[in-house]
Amino acid sequence: MLLWPSQIQPSPATEAYVAHVQKVAATKPYLLIAHQYTRYLGDLFGGQMMGGMASRSLNLANGDGTAFYAFDDIHSPKDFITEWYTRLNGLELTEVQRYEIVDEANRVFDINIALLQELEGSAFNAMLTLTINSLKSRLGFAL
Repeated sequence: MLLWPSQIQPSPATEAYVAHVQKVAATKPYLLIAHQYTRYLGDLFGGQMMGGMASRSLNLANGDGTAFYAFDDIHSPKDFITEWYTRLNGLELTEVQRYEIVDEANRVFDINIALLQELEGSAFNAMLTLTINSLKSRLGFAL
């Protein structure tokens, strides 16, 4: 019998994030592109840097504690991201949908910042917030 489900509860920000994703999936599923962009591509792109920083600053060895940033099936992050953008740009989206996706991506960055702010006292809090803000300002949404 697993005890952790009765002992660990999602934080308020996590519950809000889950509710938001469920609403988007039910009402405008094309907005999930923004979630894939910010989470998956952000973790792939920024994760290479974050995993290395975490390993060095916490003296981790052999990938311990950084498996979240390991994408073993993606041999070239650059090629993967290029292909992802190519497919994104090939989608038949209206101009309104494109703007909605960009707005949703900005909303997702803000949601993730709220999640990180709940981790007060975490050694990663400042580093993750800086990384997300950096990604938010540097990564363009090629539509």
